[in-house]
Amino acid sequence: MEASNLQIYWHESQPIYSLCFQSTGPAKARRLVTAGGDNRIRVWQLNFEERNALKVDSIDFLSSLTQHEQAVNVVRFNSTDDVLATAGDDGQLLLWKKNDSMAKEFGVDEEEFADFKESWHVWKRLRPATTGGASEIYDLCWSPDDNYIVTGSMDNSVRVFDVNEGSCVATAVDHNHYVQGVAWDPQDEFILSQSADRSVHLHKLVRDTTGAISSLKFSSKVAKGDLPCRKGHNSTELELDNVKSAFLFHNETLPSFFRRLAISPCGNLVCVPAGIFKNCDSQSESGNGNDELANAVYVFTRAYLEKHNNRPSLVIPFLKKPALVVSFSPVSYQLSSQGHPCVKLPYKLVFAVATSDEVLIYDTETAKPICIVGNLHYTPITDLSWSKDGAMLMISSTDGFCSYVSFKDELLGNLYRNEVQKGPKTNEANEKVSIEKYSIINTLPVKRKQSANDKNVSDQRSSSQVESKEQAQQASNVSKPDDSHDKIKTTKRRVKPTLLL
Repeated sequence: MEASNLQIYWHESQPIYSLCFQSTGPAKARRLVTAGGDNRIRVWQLNFEERNALKVDSIDFLSSLTQHEQAVNVVRFNSTDDVLATAGDDGQLLLWKKNDSMAKEFGVDEEEFADFKESWHVWKRLRPATTGGASEIYDLCWSPDDNYIVTGSMDNSVRVFDVNEGSCVATAVDHNHYVQGVAWDPQDEFILSQSADRSVHLHKLVRDTTGAISSLKFSSKVAKGDLPCRKGHNSTELELDNVKSAFLFHNETLPSFFRRLAISPCGNLVCVPAGIFKNCDSQSESGNGNDELANAVYVFTRAYLEKHNNRPSLVIPFLKKPALVVSFSPVSYQLSSQGHPCVKLPYKLVFAVATSDEVLIYDTETAKPICIVGNLHYTPITDLSWSKDGAMLMISSTDGFCSYVSFKDELLGNLYRNEVQKGPKTNEANEKVSIEKYSIINTLPVKRKQSANDKNVSDQRSSSQVESKEQAQQASNVSKPDDSHDKIKTTKRRVKPTLLL
């Protein structure tokens, strides 16, 4: 396995809010798209060493997409990787296509255009038909058939856009705070949204006689759940027989712009970040420096969500920092003979959890993480993206840099080549929580001063958005690693998922 921070000026020292792989390109290279606080989307090519196919040797700049007026918060390709959807603080949802030949877009500087290796054009501009103007978009997701896109906005709304018609066809306004993450069911039955109001909403897709989406029907809300109590104050062991209802997620004081939840490629599991695990005798509702709260990721099965059951099937508890992003690998793997799957599936799934300062990679077969990669960035992580073959994971951060984790062949397992199964059954065996030390990969050998540009996202942002993001940045209080982080820790830490059923 290879892990490293790629220290180039991706977006002129501005924060990077999102990134996404594009599967097309040379055999020994990977194409990557990044979005930043400089209002631009940039296209890159990652080249690998001849002798070590896991290690990035060089990075080529290919193009810059400049039609957004404010910071870009999310970039996502469709399933065929020929249309790029981007959205940000200007409220625009732009769909891009690559030009067959070089063509300079309006507003592109001649000197900058001279460095382009390719050019892109805006294929469609999508805006909601609202009288108050478009609101900032935090997250988006394509439908499985690439005909629709769902967005989550700062005006507390979830919107569905018809790509072919170029219009908004459905809107849901059930949340009471910013919608910071959205996910579309791979089986095309519902949409999930996560908000700063401490809830996850499930909306059923309503279709007309032609099969087109006509509206969203609110189906269920996950805010509180039945959780086992901890055995003592701040204990890392649980009393599985002592169950109480408690809030599952952080409130609006969580220092992050995003809560990117994820659904597995088969649609059987939902992983939700920004979770909290509270002492049963605690009355505190805030996680800012309160040791009575533990950070967690909650895992729900499809069957439980459809039955409106708010009890999580699995919890990854006692994370050091809040979980902000979850992303599933697009590849499924064969089960091993020594494994004890937490979910009864004929294959195992791999997913990554990004907290504000580290990335943990799990599979559904073992309790302990496959690896924990720490000290990659100085400020919170914003997004994760897997390559189509599942061999590489890219990570973005508000410090203006990207990093990656590469995996050797068969390190995660042998590929599962049969058809995936629908409708899993949860394992009824309960496990006891215990915390051990686990190795952390250290990838920052030197300190780096923070430039003044890192502290300012964009002068063109609306006043409300600037205030919101400045407060979040101050709340994070992320400190730079000291010299002790320059060595790989010899003690081991283990963050073990716990089955609650």
